[in-house]
Amino acid sequence: MFEEQGLSTLKLVRVGQSVRRSELDALSARIREAFAGLLESVDHLDYETPAVNEIEADLLTQALDEHFGGHILGITDVDLLDGSATDFFRFMFGCKDNRSHVAVVSTRRIESRDRSRSIARLLKVGLHELGHNFGLVHHYDFVPAADGAYCPMTKGDYNRHGERSYLRSVIDARGFRFCDACRRFLRLAHTATLGC
Repeated sequence: MFEEQGLSTLKLVRVGQSVRRSELDALSARIREAFAGLLESVDHLDYETPAVNEIEADLLTQALDEHFGGHILGITDVDLLDGSATDFFRFMFGCKDNRSHVAVVSTRRIESRDRSRSIARLLKVGLHELGHNFGLVHHYDFVPAADGAYCPMTKGDYNRHGERSYLRSVIDARGFRFCDACRRFLRLAHTATLGC
């Protein structure tokens, strides 16, 4: 199933100058660790967009899918907007396109003065969006993983938290390991794929 869907190879696409090459290497290693047994390789690619401060997430995922195709995590430094949102908060930290296996994350609102915290946040949002590519769903009940941190699939009510509180109480509280239920789903789905 995952090989048939092209999920065994991830294309980690840097959109603009959002992260350094050395940071991409570190992100790739952590992503492969989180999806051990599912991801065989991670390719690094670059994609240039016009100089803008914001972009509709839907348009960016479509452009990446048309340009590269396959299993993609795009990383950008511009705001990702949700064109269908009717509330005050139209931006997103990350997004998965339901028509393809393309997810994008933005570094714009997760930046910290501490670069390592910014990269950790980027990884946590990236793991969340990639989890959707592998069929995982949100946890609204703040499920912990074995290390005590929240599962990367944890999601809170953004409108209730607000941006800064959401960063601290949800994204910063997420870990880099999936909870038992998510790991079991990934293992069963992968085992079924291999016919074991």
